[in-house]
Amino acid sequence: REQKMTVKEFRSRLRAGRQQHKNRLQQIQKEKLREESVLDNEGLPIYSLLHQSGNDNRIDGHTVKEKESCSYTKESAVLYYSRQNDCLRTEWKALFEQKLFPETFSFAEEAFGTGPPDAINLWVGDERAVSSMHKDHYENLFYVLSGQKVFTLCPPADAPFLYDDEFDSGNFCGGEEDNEDWYVAPDCDWEETNGSSSKDKDEEQQQESVRVRWVEANVEKMLMAKQDREYISKYPLLRRTHPIQVFVNEGDMLYLPSLWFHRVTQTCETVGVNYWYDMRFDSPLWCYFNFMQQLSHVSKIKSDETKK
Repeated sequence: REQKMTVKEFRSRLRAGRQQHKNRLQQIQKEKLREESVLDNEGLPIYSLLHQSGNDNRIDGHTVKEKESCSYTKESAVLYYSRQNDCLRTEWKALFEQKLFPETFSFAEEAFGTGPPDAINLWVGDERAVSSMHKDHYENLFYVLSGQKVFTLCPPADAPFLYDDEFDSGNFCGGEEDNEDWYVAPDCDWEETNGSSSKDKDEEQQQESVRVRWVEANVEKMLMAKQDREYISKYPLLRRTHPIQVFVNEGDMLYLPSLWFHRVTQTCETVGVNYWYDMRFDSPLWCYFNFMQQLSHVSKIKSDETKK
């Protein structure tokens, strides 16, 4: 859900929320250790060396599982700046005109053959923000100004095995005030019934849910050292995927080809800029991808039959 605020307020709330998140995870970890600890003769807890590992308190690694909650406070809201509308050249026009960022990359225009970038976007957030697995119809050059981005990637050939399907679309609502619960409201199209007049237009409208393509399964389960057998038995086709994880550090640029599936997060407060160049729809890759996506329906049917 979009909110309007100044850059100063955004930065302040982003950092306050991250600190609150850290404190909450640390408290949960302490409670977990207290429950699992052994007491000595004086009743003091004895902790094993395994629990004293420096990695146990990671936020980005999700070592500690946070208790689910839908209660909202301004500090707990996960803020992320991601307009995806050429915002660096429009909303941040004054900044872009300072010539701090290149207008294009000649090697990219030559390689892609589609001219200058369609959009140049700014991205700001921390490790609490995670995108779902998705694909874009753009050749993407992503540069990290500060922090570290984490891309989980799957090639277009994995399309039949990612459980990419259509689902009802919705939006987060609520959370206007402290302690007000969030809820998801479905996106709907309203269509007039045939033959309705302007007088009874409101009464004769029909409601239809909006459908969007969505990757249902979490492919990162395949990257875990100890795989979740129960989860993979639910989504057996994940065994045929080829996920890779790429860490993009400050000063590095990643080329993300069009139609590659990707899930993105950060390990800390991170600022990035990306350049979207249009893909060539007359490319054999476009035909190949559509062919692979059609196979996903066949794969899902066979997967369902196997589970039965």
